[in-house]
Amino acid sequence: MTSSSQTISPERPLTVALPAALECSSRADVTDALRSRSFISSVLEAKGHIPVPLDITPAILRSRSRTAELLRSAEARCIFNLFEGFGEDSGTEHFFRSLVEETGIPCTGNPSHVLRTCLSKEMSCRILRDAGIPVPDGVSLRPGFNHEMLAKLRPPLFIKPLLEDGSVGVDPASLVTDRSELESVVSSKLSLFPGGVRVESFLPGREFSVACIGNDPYDIREVSVIDYEREGASLPFLDYGSKWDGESPLYALVPKKAEGALRYSAAKLAAAAGKALGCRGYFRVDLRERDGRLFVIDVNPNPDVAPDGGFFRQCRESGLSDEETVHTLLELAFEEHHGGTYRE
Repeated sequence: MTSSSQTISPERPLTVALPAALECSSRADVTDALRSRSFISSVLEAKGHIPVPLDITPAILRSRSRTAELLRSAEARCIFNLFEGFGEDSGTEHFFRSLVEETGIPCTGNPSHVLRTCLSKEMSCRILRDAGIPVPDGVSLRPGFNHEMLAKLRPPLFIKPLLEDGSVGVDPASLVTDRSELESVVSSKLSLFPGGVRVESFLPGREFSVACIGNDPYDIREVSVIDYEREGASLPFLDYGSKWDGESPLYALVPKKAEGALRYSAAKLAAAAGKALGCRGYFRVDLRERDGRLFVIDVNPNPDVAPDGGFFRQCRESGLSDEETVHTLLELAFEEHHGGTYRE
Protein backbone atom coordinates (compact mmCIF):
# COMPACT_ATOMS: atom_id res chain seq x y z
CA MET A 1 0.00 0.00 0.00
CA THR A 2 1.11 3.54 -0.68
CA SER A 3 0.99 6.45 1.74
CA SER A 4 -2.22 7.61 0.05
CA SER A 5 -4.28 4.98 1.88
CA GLN A 6 -6.25 7.75 3.60
CA THR A 7 -7.56 9.23 0.35
CA ILE A 8 -10.77 7.18 0.50
CA SER A 9 -12.88 8.15 3.50
CA PRO A 10 -16.45 8.96 4.54
CA GLU A 11 -15.53 12.65 4.17
CA ARG A 12 -14.92 11.99 0.48
CA PRO A 13 -17.69 9.54 -0.42
CA LEU A 14 -16.93 7.29 -3.35
CA THR A 15 -19.45 6.03 -5.89
CA VAL A 16 -18.65 2.37 -6.49
CA ALA A 17 -20.19 0.20 -9.20
CA LEU A 18 -20.83 -3.43 -8.22
CA PRO A 19 -21.32 -5.60 -11.32
CA ALA A 20 -22.51 -9.18 -10.80
CA ALA A 21 -23.90 -11.88 -13.06
CA LEU A 22 -27.69 -12.10 -13.34
CA GLU A 23 -29.00 -15.17 -15.12
CA CYS A 24 -31.76 -17.74 -14.96
CA SER A 25 -30.09 -20.29 -12.72
CA SER A 26 -30.72 -21.56 -9.22
CA ARG A 27 -27.22 -23.00 -8.82
CA ALA A 28 -25.83 -21.87 -5.48
CA ASP A 29 -22.44 -20.88 -6.89
CA VAL A 30 -24.18 -18.68 -9.48
CA THR A 31 -26.59 -16.90 -7.11
CA ASP A 32 -23.84 -16.41 -4.51
CA ALA A 33 -22.49 -13.40 -6.42
CA LEU A 34 -25.72 -11.51 -5.73
CA ARG A 35 -25.44 -12.31 -2.03
CA SER A 36 -21.86 -11.05 -2.09
CA ARG A 37 -23.01 -7.84 -3.74
CA SER A 38 -25.56 -7.21 -1.03
CA PHE A 39 -22.87 -7.70 1.62
CA ILE A 40 -20.28 -5.44 -0.04
CA SER A 41 -22.97 -2.80 -0.62
CA SER A 42 -23.85 -2.75 3.08
CA VAL A 43 -20.17 -2.37 4.03
CA LEU A 44 -19.74 0.52 1.58
CA GLU A 45 -22.87 2.27 2.83
CA ALA A 46 -21.72 1.93 6.43
CA LYS A 47 -18.57 3.87 5.48
CA GLY A 48 -20.54 6.61 3.71
CA HIS A 49 -19.89 5.45 0.16
CA ILE A 50 -22.46 5.03 -2.61
CA PRO A 51 -22.81 1.51 -4.06
CA VAL A 52 -24.42 1.16 -7.49
CA PRO A 53 -25.46 -2.43 -8.36
CA LEU A 54 -25.08 -3.41 -12.02
CA ASP A 55 -26.72 -6.55 -13.42
CA ILE A 56 -24.64 -8.25 -16.10
CA THR A 57 -26.88 -10.52 -18.16
CA PRO A 58 -25.80 -12.77 -21.05
CA ALA A 59 -27.59 -10.45 -23.48
CA ILE A 60 -25.73 -7.39 -22.21
CA LEU A 61 -22.35 -9.09 -22.26
CA ARG A 62 -22.81 -10.17 -25.86
CA SER A 63 -22.54 -6.50 -26.81
CA ARG A 64 -19.31 -4.65 -26.01
CA SER A 65 -21.03 -1.30 -26.46
CA ARG A 66 -23.94 -2.16 -24.15
CA THR A 67 -21.55 -3.41 -21.49
CA ALA A 68 -19.40 -0.28 -21.69
CA GLU A 69 -22.50 1.93 -21.62
CA LEU A 70 -23.80 0.16 -18.51
CA LEU A 71 -20.46 0.49 -16.72
CA ARG A 72 -20.19 4.18 -17.50
CA SER A 73 -23.84 4.88 -16.65
CA ALA A 74 -23.07 4.39 -12.95
CA GLU A 75 -20.70 7.40 -13.06
CA ALA A 76 -18.60 5.46 -10.57
CA ARG A 77 -15.02 6.32 -9.65
CA CYS A 78 -14.26 2.67 -8.99
CA ILE A 79 -15.63 -0.78 -9.82
CA PHE A 80 -15.78 -3.51 -7.19
CA ASN A 81 -15.73 -6.54 -9.46
CA LEU A 82 -18.14 -9.27 -8.37
CA PHE A 83 -18.63 -10.82 -11.80
CA GLU A 84 -17.51 -14.46 -11.75
CA GLY A 85 -18.76 -15.55 -15.15
CA PHE A 86 -21.98 -17.32 -16.08
CA GLY A 87 -22.89 -20.81 -14.91
CA GLU A 88 -22.44 -22.35 -18.35
CA ASP A 89 -19.50 -20.19 -19.44
CA SER A 90 -16.79 -19.49 -16.90
CA GLY A 91 -14.71 -17.85 -19.61
CA THR A 92 -16.95 -14.79 -19.55
CA GLU A 93 -15.25 -13.89 -16.24
CA HIS A 94 -12.03 -12.74 -17.91
CA PHE A 95 -13.87 -11.41 -20.99
CA PHE A 96 -15.96 -9.09 -18.81
CA ARG A 97 -12.89 -7.86 -16.97
CA SER A 98 -11.23 -7.04 -20.31
CA LEU A 99 -14.20 -4.82 -21.14
CA VAL A 100 -13.88 -3.11 -17.76
CA GLU A 101 -10.24 -2.39 -18.54
CA GLU A 102 -11.25 -0.71 -21.79
CA THR A 103 -13.32 1.83 -19.84
CA GLY A 104 -10.27 3.00 -17.88
CA ILE A 105 -12.18 2.89 -14.56
CA PRO A 106 -10.17 1.60 -11.56
CA CYS A 107 -11.32 -1.89 -10.65
CA THR A 108 -10.70 -4.23 -7.74
CA GLY A 109 -9.08 -7.59 -8.14
CA ASN A 110 -7.07 -9.26 -10.85
CA PRO A 111 -6.73 -8.13 -14.47
CA SER A 112 -8.22 -10.14 -17.31
CA HIS A 113 -5.05 -11.95 -18.34
CA VAL A 114 -4.58 -13.30 -14.79
CA LEU A 115 -8.22 -14.44 -14.62
CA ARG A 116 -7.78 -16.19 -17.95
CA THR A 117 -4.54 -17.89 -16.94
CA CYS A 118 -5.82 -19.10 -13.57
CA LEU A 119 -9.04 -20.46 -15.09
CA SER A 120 -6.94 -22.89 -17.15
CA LYS A 121 -5.61 -25.61 -14.84
CA GLU A 122 -3.21 -26.61 -17.60
CA MET A 123 -1.76 -23.16 -18.22
CA SER A 124 -1.44 -22.21 -14.57
CA CYS A 125 0.26 -25.53 -13.70
CA ARG A 126 2.78 -25.01 -16.49
CA ILE A 127 3.62 -21.48 -15.35
CA LEU A 128 3.98 -22.54 -11.72
CA ARG A 129 6.15 -25.52 -12.60
CA ASP A 130 8.38 -23.36 -14.80
CA ALA A 131 8.78 -20.99 -11.84
CA GLY A 132 10.00 -23.85 -9.65
CA ILE A 133 6.80 -24.04 -7.59
CA PRO A 134 5.75 -27.61 -6.76
CA VAL A 135 2.47 -28.76 -8.33
CA PRO A 136 1.01 -32.28 -8.57
CA ASP A 137 2.09 -34.45 -11.50
CA GLY A 138 -0.69 -34.81 -14.04
CA VAL A 139 -1.96 -34.65 -17.59
CA SER A 140 -4.64 -32.68 -19.40
CA LEU A 141 -7.11 -34.76 -21.41
CA ARG A 142 -9.62 -33.69 -24.04
CA PRO A 143 -12.17 -35.62 -26.09
CA GLY A 144 -10.35 -37.96 -28.45
CA PHE A 145 -7.28 -38.17 -26.21
CA ASN A 146 -4.72 -40.93 -26.66
CA HIS A 147 -5.76 -43.59 -24.16
CA GLU A 148 -2.17 -44.68 -23.74
CA MET A 149 -1.73 -41.52 -21.66
CA LEU A 150 -3.74 -43.18 -18.89
CA ALA A 151 -1.26 -46.05 -18.66
CA LYS A 152 1.38 -43.65 -17.32
CA LEU A 153 -0.77 -42.60 -14.37
CA ARG A 154 -0.73 -44.27 -10.97
CA PRO A 155 -3.72 -44.08 -8.59
CA PRO A 156 -4.83 -42.48 -6.40
CA LEU A 157 -5.73 -39.82 -8.96
CA PHE A 158 -7.86 -36.70 -8.82
CA ILE A 159 -9.94 -35.56 -11.80
CA LYS A 160 -11.27 -32.03 -12.23
CA PRO A 161 -12.47 -29.89 -15.16
CA LEU A 162 -9.77 -27.90 -16.91
CA LEU A 163 -11.79 -24.72 -17.27
CA GLU A 164 -14.01 -24.37 -14.20
CA ASP A 165 -13.75 -22.93 -10.70
CA GLY A 166 -15.81 -22.96 -7.51
CA SER A 167 -15.36 -26.78 -7.35
CA VAL A 168 -17.77 -27.18 -10.28
CA GLY A 169 -17.46 -30.78 -11.51
CA VAL A 170 -15.77 -32.00 -8.32
CA ASP A 171 -17.70 -34.82 -6.63
CA PRO A 172 -16.95 -38.12 -4.85
CA ALA A 173 -16.19 -39.76 -8.22
CA SER A 174 -13.35 -37.29 -8.78
CA LEU A 175 -11.05 -39.41 -6.61
CA VAL A 176 -10.05 -42.61 -8.41
CA THR A 177 -8.26 -45.26 -6.38
CA ASP A 178 -8.87 -48.24 -8.68
CA ARG A 179 -7.15 -48.18 -12.08
CA SER A 180 -9.98 -50.24 -13.60
CA GLU A 181 -12.35 -47.31 -13.03
CA LEU A 182 -10.10 -44.60 -14.43
CA GLU A 183 -11.12 -44.69 -18.08
CA SER A 184 -14.85 -44.72 -17.35
CA VAL A 185 -14.59 -41.80 -14.92
CA VAL A 186 -12.50 -39.77 -17.36
CA SER A 187 -14.98 -40.45 -20.15
CA SER A 188 -17.89 -39.49 -17.93
CA LYS A 189 -16.22 -36.23 -16.88
CA LEU A 190 -15.33 -35.35 -20.47
CA SER A 191 -18.95 -35.84 -21.55
CA LEU A 192 -19.91 -33.17 -19.03
CA PHE A 193 -16.88 -30.93 -19.58
CA PRO A 194 -15.77 -31.23 -23.23
CA GLY A 195 -13.26 -28.43 -22.68
CA GLY A 196 -11.09 -31.04 -20.99
CA VAL A 197 -10.16 -32.47 -17.60
CA ARG A 198 -7.01 -32.45 -15.51
CA VAL A 199 -5.93 -35.80 -14.06
CA GLU A 200 -3.43 -35.35 -11.23
CA SER A 201 -1.77 -37.38 -8.52
CA PHE A 202 -3.95 -37.15 -5.43
CA LEU A 203 -2.10 -35.74 -2.42
CA PRO A 204 -3.46 -37.44 0.72
CA GLY A 205 -2.33 -35.02 3.43
CA ARG A 206 -3.72 -31.83 4.93
CA GLU A 207 -5.11 -29.01 2.79
CA PHE A 208 -3.99 -25.41 3.30
CA SER A 209 -5.57 -22.18 2.09
CA VAL A 210 -3.83 -18.81 2.05
CA ALA A 211 -5.61 -15.45 1.74
CA CYS A 212 -3.42 -12.84 0.04
CA ILE A 213 -3.91 -9.10 -0.46
CA GLY A 214 -1.68 -6.72 -2.41
CA ASN A 215 -0.19 -5.75 -5.74
CA ASP A 216 3.13 -7.57 -5.07
CA PRO A 217 4.55 -7.66 -2.54
CA TYR A 218 1.59 -9.37 -0.95
CA ASP A 219 0.19 -9.19 2.55
CA ILE A 220 -0.51 -12.74 3.73
CA ARG A 221 -3.63 -12.29 5.82
CA GLU A 222 -4.17 -15.81 7.09
CA VAL A 223 -3.25 -19.46 6.50
CA SER A 224 -5.98 -22.04 7.19
CA VAL A 225 -5.76 -25.82 7.28
CA ILE A 226 -8.10 -28.81 7.08
CA ASP A 227 -6.92 -32.10 8.50
CA TYR A 228 -9.44 -34.48 6.90
CA GLU A 229 -8.26 -37.54 8.81
CA ARG A 230 -8.43 -35.84 12.19
CA GLU A 231 -11.85 -34.35 11.37
CA GLY A 232 -13.20 -37.78 10.37
CA ALA A 233 -14.44 -36.25 7.11
CA SER A 234 -16.57 -38.34 4.78
CA LEU A 235 -14.33 -37.28 1.88
CA PRO A 236 -10.62 -36.39 1.95
CA PHE A 237 -11.27 -33.28 -0.16
CA LEU A 238 -13.84 -30.50 -0.63
CA ASP A 239 -16.34 -31.21 -3.40
CA TYR A 240 -18.97 -28.93 -4.93
CA GLY A 241 -21.55 -29.85 -2.28
CA SER A 242 -19.21 -29.04 0.60
CA LYS A 243 -19.05 -25.44 -0.60
CA TRP A 244 -22.58 -24.82 -1.85
CA ASP A 245 -25.01 -27.40 -0.43
CA GLY A 246 -26.10 -26.93 3.18
CA GLU A 247 -27.13 -30.61 3.31
CA SER A 248 -23.63 -31.82 2.45
CA PRO A 249 -21.88 -33.61 5.37
CA LEU A 250 -18.80 -31.43 4.75
CA TYR A 251 -20.63 -28.09 4.51
CA ALA A 252 -20.13 -27.33 8.21
CA LEU A 253 -16.41 -28.14 8.10
CA VAL A 254 -14.55 -24.94 9.01
CA PRO A 255 -10.78 -24.75 8.42
CA LYS A 256 -8.60 -23.99 11.42
CA LYS A 257 -5.72 -21.55 11.72
CA ALA A 258 -2.53 -23.22 10.58
CA GLU A 259 0.48 -23.28 12.87
CA GLY A 260 4.11 -24.33 12.73
CA ALA A 261 6.61 -24.71 9.90
CA LEU A 262 4.04 -25.65 7.26
CA ARG A 263 2.16 -22.42 7.89
CA TYR A 264 5.29 -20.50 6.95
CA SER A 265 5.90 -22.74 3.92
CA ALA A 266 2.31 -22.34 2.73
CA ALA A 267 2.53 -18.54 2.99
CA LYS A 268 5.84 -18.47 1.14
CA LEU A 269 4.59 -20.72 -1.67
CA ALA A 270 1.33 -18.76 -1.99
CA ALA A 271 3.22 -15.49 -2.45
CA ALA A 272 5.54 -17.11 -4.98
CA ALA A 273 2.57 -18.55 -6.90
CA GLY A 274 0.84 -15.17 -6.97
CA LYS A 275 3.99 -13.51 -8.28
CA ALA A 276 4.51 -16.16 -10.97
CA LEU A 277 0.95 -15.71 -12.22
CA GLY A 278 0.98 -11.91 -11.93
CA CYS A 279 -1.79 -11.68 -9.31
CA ARG A 280 -3.01 -8.25 -8.20
CA GLY A 281 -5.42 -7.02 -5.56
CA TYR A 282 -6.44 -10.18 -3.76
CA PHE A 283 -6.48 -13.94 -4.28
CA ARG A 284 -6.45 -17.28 -2.44
CA VAL A 285 -4.07 -20.17 -2.92
CA ASP A 286 -4.90 -23.78 -2.07
CA LEU A 287 -2.17 -26.31 -1.27
CA ARG A 288 -2.05 -29.99 -0.35
CA GLU A 289 0.50 -31.86 1.72
CA ARG A 290 2.25 -35.12 0.93
CA ASP A 291 4.92 -36.52 3.23
CA GLY A 292 5.49 -33.14 4.82
CA ARG A 293 5.88 -31.31 1.49
CA LEU A 294 3.39 -28.79 0.11
CA PHE A 295 2.12 -28.53 -3.48
CA VAL A 296 0.02 -25.74 -4.99
CA ILE A 297 -3.23 -27.22 -6.32
CA ASP A 298 -5.16 -24.07 -7.19
CA VAL A 299 -4.87 -20.29 -7.37
CA ASN A 300 -8.23 -18.51 -7.16
CA PRO A 301 -7.82 -14.96 -8.54
CA ASN A 302 -11.44 -13.98 -7.88
CA PRO A 303 -12.34 -15.59 -4.54
CA ASP A 304 -15.82 -15.64 -3.08
CA VAL A 305 -16.42 -12.49 -1.01
CA ALA A 306 -19.68 -13.53 0.62
CA PRO A 307 -19.84 -12.63 4.33
CA ASP A 308 -19.51 -16.29 5.33
CA GLY A 309 -16.96 -17.15 2.64
CA GLY A 310 -13.40 -18.20 3.30
CA PHE A 311 -11.70 -15.00 2.17
CA PHE A 312 -13.50 -12.64 4.56
CA ARG A 313 -13.34 -15.22 7.35
CA GLN A 314 -9.57 -15.33 7.00
CA CYS A 315 -9.31 -11.54 6.90
CA ARG A 316 -11.33 -11.30 10.12
CA GLU A 317 -9.15 -13.94 11.77
CA SER A 318 -6.08 -11.89 10.85
CA GLY A 319 -7.51 -8.81 12.61
CA LEU A 320 -9.07 -6.90 9.71
CA SER A 321 -12.66 -5.72 10.00
CA ASP A 322 -14.91 -6.08 6.97
CA GLU A 323 -14.74 -2.31 6.47
CA GLU A 324 -10.93 -2.38 6.54
CA THR A 325 -10.81 -5.22 4.02
CA VAL A 326 -13.14 -3.47 1.57
CA HIS A 327 -11.27 -0.19 2.04
CA THR A 328 -7.95 -1.91 1.32
CA LEU A 329 -9.25 -3.58 -1.85
CA LEU A 330 -10.51 -0.23 -3.14
CA GLU A 331 -7.19 1.45 -2.36
CA LEU A 332 -5.33 -1.30 -4.19
CA ALA A 333 -7.52 -0.69 -7.24
CA PHE A 334 -6.48 2.97 -7.26
CA GLU A 335 -2.87 2.04 -6.54
CA GLU A 336 -2.81 -0.23 -9.57
CA HIS A 337 -4.61 2.29 -11.75
CA HIS A 338 -2.74 5.50 -11.04
CA GLY A 339 -0.31 5.27 -8.20
CA GLY A 340 -2.77 5.00 -5.34
CA THR A 341 -4.38 8.43 -5.65
CA TYR A 342 -8.13 8.95 -5.52
CA ARG A 343 -8.44 11.80 -7.99
CA GLU A 344 -11.46 14.03 -8.37
